[in-house]
Amino acid sequence: MLLELNIKNFAIIDNLNVSFGKGLNILTGETGAGKSIIIDAVKLLLGDRASIDAIRAGKDEALVEAVFDIKGYGDIKGFLDAAGIPSPIKTFEDMDEENLIIKRLISRAGKNRIFINGSISTIAMLSEIGKNLIDIYGQHEHQSLVNPDIHIDIFDSFAGLMSLRDKTAESFHRFSEKRIEIERLKENAKTIKERQDFLLFQSQEIGTANLKPDEDLNLQKEKEMLVNAEKLFEASNIGYNVIYSQEGSVVESIGQVLNRLKDASKYDGSLAKNVESIESCLYQLEDISASLRDYSQAIIFDPKHLEEIDNRLDLINKLKKKYNGTIQEIIDKKIEIDRELEIITSSDERILELENEVEKLKNETIELAKELSKKRKAKVLTLKKAVEAELSMLNMKKTVFEVRIENLKPEGLSYNKVSQGFSLDDKCDFRLSEKGMDGLEFYISPNIGEEPKPIAKIASGGELSRIMLAIKRVAALAKSVPVLIFDEIDAGIGGGTAEAVGKKLKQVSKEHQVLCITHLPQIAAYADKHFLVSKTVKRILKDSRTIAEIKELNSDEKMMEISRMLGGEKITDKTVEHAKEMLENAKNTG
Repeated sequence: MLLELNIKNFAIIDNLNVSFGKGLNILTGETGAGKSIIIDAVKLLLGDRASIDAIRAGKDEALVEAVFDIKGYGDIKGFLDAAGIPSPIKTFEDMDEENLIIKRLISRAGKNRIFINGSISTIAMLSEIGKNLIDIYGQHEHQSLVNPDIHIDIFDSFAGLMSLRDKTAESFHRFSEKRIEIERLKENAKTIKERQDFLLFQSQEIGTANLKPDEDLNLQKEKEMLVNAEKLFEASNIGYNVIYSQEGSVVESIGQVLNRLKDASKYDGSLAKNVESIESCLYQLEDISASLRDYSQAIIFDPKHLEEIDNRLDLINKLKKKYNGTIQEIIDKKIEIDRELEIITSSDERILELENEVEKLKNETIELAKELSKKRKAKVLTLKKAVEAELSMLNMKKTVFEVRIENLKPEGLSYNKVSQGFSLDDKCDFRLSEKGMDGLEFYISPNIGEEPKPIAKIASGGELSRIMLAIKRVAALAKSVPVLIFDEIDAGIGGGTAEAVGKKLKQVSKEHQVLCITHLPQIAAYADKHFLVSKTVKRILKDSRTIAEIKELNSDEKMMEISRMLGGEKITDKTVEHAKEMLENAKNTG
């Protein structure tokens, strides 16, 4: 059960700590006091989306923390072990408890954190644990009963079929994705052919050009050399002649100087270094002259080759402009085009392959849907009897409750976006959806002799509240969820019906811990623990702030709160006597 709840800096809550007990925990207070804010905080511990708007004004971080005793709940402990989360903690105060501690921090900086038994966790883990810990019945949830689409969800949850349904949905989605792909390929066959012709032209155009990386840069350099061949020949040839070949060349002159210095160095050794340096320069000049000679001899002015280069550059520039890229990008474009062509060319083979896959997936999905339908039908009578028994105790005696299941009607052979399903073929009398092959709706007859009709058409607000309470009670027993929270279950009811609901909640609380927000004294009178939620204005430094507070009431305070709920702000002796009588009756009948 939920042992303790600690909330800080959440909405109008500054710092709230409350310890809940076994049985029926009732929360009352004026409208707007903050009761539902407490439930919103609990929802965060079940994996609900966090918003920075919920952080109290002027604070950087909000905290919600809860301690649960999960002794006896092997599924939860098994999940913790599988997720690598530390085992439940035994406290020194009560070694018989096995505590699960969940903490969630919401930060304005966006660094939201989740801790489970001190270990950092994820929303997915929190949601998985949460759905096995607490079931919350929200203020307006009974109104969802007027939507037949959710009846199948309620039923499958009660019947323990969600795992099989998830498996069916997974198979259906794979089947539908493949089938949609086939339809798309067939519908786009003409467009694909036009695309194929266009891509073939592009691939051949680029392929015929036989482009090489950086070819344009290399050709431009070669063109520059051809255009300036005469200048290059003249410069290199003159250089060769002046340095080496002509009479009185640089090499000849330096050679004469070198010979004289060699003779002179016999008389003064200090000239030897100069001789060595000049000798090295002479060798370099000879090498340079040989290189210039070879360069000049290799220069050929070829007007035809220059024209070929111009033509090639012109082709390259046209392709670069057409495909809006460099040579390398055009080469990459061809690879991309060829890859797409390969896919398009194999579309017929792909369709055949997909049709084989679809047939297998269709058969798999049908088998799962049939198994799901069979198991649903086997649970119909169980839910009917259980809900009727619960309604009988909620002042809806002799009410007939029915679950009607029938095949989803075909709606053409293509995918139906509204119903999210497929009709299989013109011989098939049902349609597949992610929830199987069934349509399911709840029917009731509140009055003897009347034919059962859809809940959405005949149930009043008060009846919807009680029907949902009955279904929640039955589903909770089936799922063994330890904690049930009812946020204003009293919509549309009063008087004797409210007292019947109070008795029912008291009965439910013998098998589950129940937290209930209510405005009805007939329900509050059955509380094992009664908490008053109120808001006050406190002055903090220079500012006045509204703060929500919660207080567990003793027997006298409980009587006065019941009196207030009966008579409003003005409490008379008569309302106090009425409150005493109501509490005494609840004690004797609860």
